[in-house]
Amino acid sequence: LSFDSARKQYFITLVSMIFSLIIPVLINRVGFVRKLYWLFAIVGILALLVVTIAGNTSYGAKISLSIAGISIQPSEFVKILFVFFVAGMLYQDTSFQRVCVTTVIAAIHVLILVASRDLGAALLFFVTYVVMLYVATKKVLYFAGGLAAGSAASVVAYHLFSHIRVRVRAWQNPLAYIDKEGYQISQSLFAIGTGGWFGMGLYQGLPDKIPVVKQDFIFSAVSEELGGIFALCLIMVCFSCFLMFLNIAMQMKDQFYKLVALGLGTIYAFQVFLTIGGVTKFIPSTGVTLPLVSYGGSSLLSSMIIFAVIQGLYILRQDEGEINASKSRKNRQNRKKTTGFENADIEKLS
Repeated sequence: LSFDSARKQYFITLVSMIFSLIIPVLINRVGFVRKLYWLFAIVGILALLVVTIAGNTSYGAKISLSIAGISIQPSEFVKILFVFFVAGMLYQDTSFQRVCVTTVIAAIHVLILVASRDLGAALLFFVTYVVMLYVATKKVLYFAGGLAAGSAASVVAYHLFSHIRVRVRAWQNPLAYIDKEGYQISQSLFAIGTGGWFGMGLYQGLPDKIPVVKQDFIFSAVSEELGGIFALCLIMVCFSCFLMFLNIAMQMKDQFYKLVALGLGTIYAFQVFLTIGGVTKFIPSTGVTLPLVSYGGSSLLSSMIIFAVIQGLYILRQDEGEINASKSRKNRQNRKKTTGFENADIEKLS
């Protein structure tokens, strides 16, 4: 782990926190956001197209843009717009025609990401849409169709993209290809094993031997220097955050915000699964960052925005509870004025 990188990340965190403080207020005050779903789709698709056409290539994929010397990864922010788009399309109307239109627009997002070879983000968008579609419609057929389409797409991607085959070979037997495609995952496993339960201590490990360790493989560096116990605690923190997302989603009465909370929770949980699963050889590496932990301004800012949106939904939920309690008190007072009795008194008399 690098002190210089940590200092830069700390500065990015401060800027992100200041920016994210505005979002809960907007969620609480701006009610017409649900009507802007077509705008979210258009902006998201255009941003992804710009990256596909003029983006910087990193490890075979076009994932970022350089603006005034600053590297920005638009897909990190488009995934949030994507959730708001799907929620806006499906929170009132879940007819077959509406589902077809939504699926086509969602497929355009995914196909653009596939064209830019950002397959990790494409998988993230696809899974998020399938989950939101199932919850909105409550139809198992859609969910089963999504799983079937995902399985078929995986087979096609394996035969279509050479770097997918390389990652699968590295995942199946990294030591057999340790000098080539298996080097990254082999060094990741060595780092996790070297750290043991208690770690080697800060700056005592050798995480620089792992390619892209600050972004995709940060969990390996954490395990090596801080130990397996700390790594397990980190997983538990991520899991508790996901439970918080689900809790807020289940308690929201507004279907639009319920879908938003569920979609953002799915993005967060699946991104954690892809990252940790990739570095521990549970699944092939997908090139996805670990939210709030991996180095990078776009990843950190988008994660802060997601949590800020959830905070805004929590405030909305609290306001809903206060409004319902106020209505209940008024109803009791009106009933007492009319009958002269409280509910409890009426029950006793009966």
